[in-house]
Formats: sequence, structure tokens, C-alpha cells
Amino acid sequence: MSLVISDTLGVLVSRNQAAIPPITEAEFCRRLSLLGKRSGLNVVAFTAEGISPEDRSIQGYAYRDGVWTSDHFPLPDIVYNRCFHTHSSQSAGHALKHMAEQESRKLIYWSRNLPGKWQVYRALHTIDEVRPFVPPTAPYQDTAQLVKWLHRHSALFMKPQAGTHGKCTLYLRLSDGDTGLLVQGRDSRNRPFRRLFSELDDGLSWVDRIVRRRSYIVQPYLKLTSQSGHPFDVRALMQKDGNGCWCLTGFAVREGRKGTLTSNLHGGGKAHPSEPYLREQYGADSTRLIIGQMMALSLTITGALEERYGRLGELGIDYGIDRSGNIWLLEVNSRPGRASFFQTRQPECAYHSVNRPLEYARYLMTHSKTTGSKGAGASLEHTV
Repeated sequence: MSLVISDTLGVLVSRNQAAIPPITEAEFCRRLSLLGKRSGLNVVAFTAEGISPEDRSIQGYAYRDGVWTSDHFPLPDIVYNRCFHTHSSQSAGHALKHMAEQESRKLIYWSRNLPGKWQVYRALHTIDEVRPFVPPTAPYQDTAQLVKWLHRHSALFMKPQAGTHGKCTLYLRLSDGDTGLLVQGRDSRNRPFRRLFSELDDGLSWVDRIVRRRSYIVQPYLKLTSQSGHPFDVRALMQKDGNGCWCLTGFAVREGRKGTLTSNLHGGGKAHPSEPYLREQYGADSTRLIIGQMMALSLTITGALEERYGRLGELGIDYGIDRSGNIWLLEVNSRPGRASFFQTRQPECAYHSVNRPLEYARYLMTHSKTTGSKGAGASLEHTV
């Protein structure tokens, strides 16, 4: 079995058999590896399937000399969870805990993860400074609930509680004098679709069959489009630095195709630097107010969620802005992507988006060595 020198960051990712190496987020892990070497921090990417408590090893992938190498590694010093599959995360948590117990070690987790969207919305709704920016939200119950909400708001937006990348989202709007239903959305492969039902009950029954397969939340549809009709949102990336302090790494606008529902990059959207984009939409004075408001909100949200759920390392906070310049909190993600900062050619933001997780990992390892088990805990709580 090959050994890795001390100070190793293990990145838990999902399996992707069609990729080389067969993991998700290989490009992010490659960037982590290159920057990690500068500070003597080794990076190993691995999946739940690669953990072998029996022989106390992890089959994973290291980026060396410009190529990915598959090898067996010992338990890393710290685990950074980037796995989006609930079952895999839980399986990995049990296996890693068993390995740590065998070696009488306290395994450090880089961060906890947030629970589902409904739990996060409910938590944020209790914060006085945040509540005005949170749209009305409820877990999906049945078609009677949809009828009530449709007659109240005329159009709704539904998304999976544990969904990512805009997949399986739905837009519902009454049609034909409120007797029919228009349904638009994206399927599990992020492909757009559109269906028009002449009978409201038929449409609602079809929606119910779709959403019963997983937990969904319901919200009023907010028209969050640019002057040219493109849906867009603003991603704020909040990260902890090498001193364990929260920093705003940057803002980026994500703009979807005209006529589509979401602005997610995985659905064909494009990224833009935030300030010039918002100035074009709202003018210089309003843009200053909007950005200042989003900065203050982001700091409040990170502190409040960390106090409620435990130590966090980074958050992607997504804001929608309507044509009147009102800000709406759309989503908070504890495993955010950072591709938008590379697409917008913001080199400083792009660099920090990758380097700050390494700085924070180093901070946690140093802090753990000087204070014992504080902040360590072998647990993958709130993983969804």
C-alpha cells in the first residue's frame, strides 16, 4: 500500500463512471491539487465505494505530474465533502468513522453540510433581518395545495428539496381562463420540456405523479429576468479563510437562455461580472444599494446558519432581483460550485474560490493539533 506524507486533504466526491478519472468535480480537484502543493498539502479525491475499512485504505486519485493516478491511500487528515448523493455520503461517513476508530484517531471534517431546502428556508425565516427577502415557501403536500396556491399567485415554481443544477424544476401557470394548466421545467437530465393541459385536474395529477417520487418545495413564481428577458440570479460565494474567518470571495451573475426558467450554468447559462451587469439593468446608484444589501445579507446568513447547524466552511448564496430592484433569497448551498468565477474572467475571485478551502483546511488541522479534538468529530451530519 502506498503511503502519503502527513497533511492530506481527502475530497469526497461522487462516482462518475463515464469520466476519466471516474469521479465528479475532477477539474476542481485538479486545481486544489496544484495549489495545495505550494503549501505542502496533498489532495486525494475519492468516492464512498473506494473506502475499505477492512484493510484501512482508501482507493482514490491523486493528480501528479500532469496526470491522474489511481492508488491506495491511508485515512486523510481532513475530509472535504463534495458528494451530492445522500446514500453515498452516509455510507462514506460510516466507513470513515470505522477507519478512524480502528486507528484511534479523530477525523476532521472540513465542514458540515446544510439540510434540505425546506429546513433552510424555515431557519432563515426566523431571522428578522433575512425574513423580508425570503419568498413564501412550503413543502409540497397534494394537488389541493397547488390549487390554493395557483389561485393565490397564478404561477408557481417547484424544486426538489435536495436538487442541484436546476434539474427537475417545474413552473406551473393557470391557462385557458384558469381551467387549464401550463407546465414547464427541466427533467433529471436537465433537458427543458413544456406541456399544456386543457383540464386543470389532468395537469395537476400529472405534476403529482412527477413530484411524489421525491420531496419538493413550492413557491410563488418570481419574474427575475433582465430587460432583454433572460432569467438571471446573483451567486455570492462566502468562504472561510486561513484564519477561520468568513470572507466574501465575490459575486457573479448567472444568466439563462431567453425563455427558459433557470439561470444555472449546467442548464446552458452564462456567467457575467456582477457590477457591470447590474448597472446596465438598474443604474449605478441602485446597483450600489443592491450590492451593499447582498453583502450585509450574506454575512448575516452565514453567521445564522452556522450558529444553527454547526461549523461551516463555505456557502453559495443565490439572490434573485426583480425589475423593481427588490432582492429575493433563492437558495443557500453548502457545496457551491465556482465555475462562474472562471467564466467571468475574475482571476482574483477564481483563485480565492479554490485556494480558500485549502487555507481553511490548513487552519483546521493546525487548530486541531493545538486544541485536541475541538472542531474534529467524525460525522457527516446534515448531509443530503
